[in-house]
Amino acid sequence: MNPAVNTTQSEILSRSVSIDLEVDPEKAKIFAFAAVAMAPERPSLVVRENVDLNLRKLDTFCQSFDHVIGHNILRHDLPHLAAASSKFARLAEAPIDTLWLNPLAFPRNPYHHLVKHYQDGRLLTGRVNDPEFDARLVFEVLENQINAFSGLNEQSPDALTAYHYLCCGAPQSGGFDR
Repeated sequence: MNPAVNTTQSEILSRSVSIDLEVDPEKAKIFAFAAVAMAPERPSLVVRENVDLNLRKLDTFCQSFDHVIGHNILRHDLPHLAAASSKFARLAEAPIDTLWLNPLAFPRNPYHHLVKHYQDGRLLTGRVNDPEFDARLVFEVLENQINAFSGLNEQSPDALTAYHYLCCGAPQSGGFDR
């Protein structure tokens, strides 16, 4: 792979924080969350108790990152965070949602290993309600997607340009633009 692509990929990943929330569907209330960075010097923030009191820590943790990433972060995590505190509206400025990118990166297999079972609510990996594990997996998924888009750029740059246009037409699409 082209060294410039690796530099860009590394830069995107290092400037991103992955967030995963666990939400009680009946009450629409966050009961656990994790925020994970790629940098080994940044310990993860994992909260399983006193979530409301610890949301300030999440806001502080996320302040030094350019992008918030996640699996279904646009339609799940960010709306719940915005409902919990208006401070989290800033996180929606340049998000990257791996769920939205996967069908473009892998059109023959649009699902990835973060897709949850609908029958029993468990992850395909067999882990239940492990937001830190899920947040870490998002980095792997995004890295695979970036690699796929790099390959697509070499094979069909016009297709990648079309994908870029489709992904970046909405407001707050800075993460997808990147």
